[in-house]
Amino acid sequence: MGPVIIPGVSDDELPGKLIVLEGTDGVGRSTQQRLLRNWLESSGLAVYDTGLTRGRLAGSHIQKAKDGHTMSKRTQALYYATDFADRLEREILPAMRAGYVVLTDRYVYSLMARAAVRGVEQDWVEKLYAFAPQPDVTLYLKISIDRLVPRVLASGGFDYWESGMDYLHEGTMYDAFVKHQTALLEQFDRMAKEQGFTIIDAEQSIRDVFDNLQAHVEEVVGEMVEIQRTSDFVAPVLPEQEPEERQTLAESLRELLSSFLEET
Repeated sequence: MGPVIIPGVSDDELPGKLIVLEGTDGVGRSTQQRLLRNWLESSGLAVYDTGLTRGRLAGSHIQKAKDGHTMSKRTQALYYATDFADRLEREILPAMRAGYVVLTDRYVYSLMARAAVRGVEQDWVEKLYAFAPQPDVTLYLKISIDRLVPRVLASGGFDYWESGMDYLHEGTMYDAFVKHQTALLEQFDRMAKEQGFTIIDAEQSIRDVFDNLQAHVEEVVGEMVEIQRTSDFVAPVLPEQEPEERQTLAESLRELLSSFLEET
């Protein structure tokens, strides 16, 4: 998935940066996102953080569907695509226009991996998420299944969806988790090669992982930090999008999602 042109949006309009933390459940993304935000803000940068299913349009509906264990594989993919499109329009693009560093806990790559392991066609999934902008850097927290299992157990145990119980028919949730996560890790490894992810060894200590992330993020925002250090920093206010521009993007995304619904 390469850079794409989004209706009503040009590169010149987006002076901010888009930094993605990717990796499977339990790998430590949330902890590292908080550490990175604190560090970036202490450097004088305005930071906006976001993550999957936090959108106002579909986030709560996704959770309700998950609670009822009612989502088919295509329904799940379309729900997540709707949530991402909503966050892209209402949060990510406005923040980047205002010069923010957007720090997102997972991106469309997680959604593509989840769909792939459930048997959704790769071409269909790539077409579904083709409107997603290319991040400035994607930091992939990589971990082995043997090191992942103890972390998940220590943090509260196995989750129904993160164990793939909606499509696997294993005797125990442990067996399902191992099979599902192994398949997800294979998808992440494939995309890391294809998309040029920056791979971070997540089996290190929290401090060592952060030091590695910090070095790579600094390469992306270094020029912005220098600018802020040489001027009086005032955190920009997220602007409201122009009505016509917002309508153009919203209509385009609605048409895209409608075309997929017609195919299912």
